[in-house]
Amino acid sequence: MRMFLLRLCPPNVNPVIWESDEFMDPTPDRAPIIAPPPLLGLACIGMAFLAEHFKPLPIFETKGTLPVVFGALLIVISAAIIISARSVFIAHDTYLNPYRPTNAVVVTGVYRFSRNPIYIAFLFVVLAFALFANSFWFVLFDAILFVMLHFGVVKREEAYLSGKFGDSYNEYRCLVRRWL
Repeated sequence: MRMFLLRLCPPNVNPVIWESDEFMDPTPDRAPIIAPPPLLGLACIGMAFLAEHFKPLPIFETKGTLPVVFGALLIVISAAIIISARSVFIAHDTYLNPYRPTNAVVVTGVYRFSRNPIYIAFLFVVLAFALFANSFWFVLFDAILFVMLHFGVVKREEAYLSGKFGDSYNEYRCLVRRWL
């Protein structure tokens, strides 16, 4: 059933009537995630810095260059994963933005190895900060980020994609692991 909308016009002008399905379906064509995943990652990094400020929890007794090198390596790996995932999404004419409808089940590129490579990259970034700041708080907030991503984003996206794409997405779920 279509809803007809009427634009209010001055009395001497004919009103314009147009059709719209936009207001008929109360559920948007997207996963009902709790928050944008990058925002969750940034919040965890910010909270870890705040916790470290008030109660330092060092990982290593002394500062060295090796943790910084490994942290930088994690950042490079994360950037490569995100860039690769983005290019695959663009090639399939679908969106990275979780608030936009998904147009296709992406099964190529980094999505052959994990159904959530970008979220893995976010977790690596938080671990890199743990090494840069020499703080166990980042490890703790990385675990919190994992739980928030798993239950607040991934499980909800999976339900949305399974409902939207049916067997093609469910087959992909059987073939490729959720995380690593």
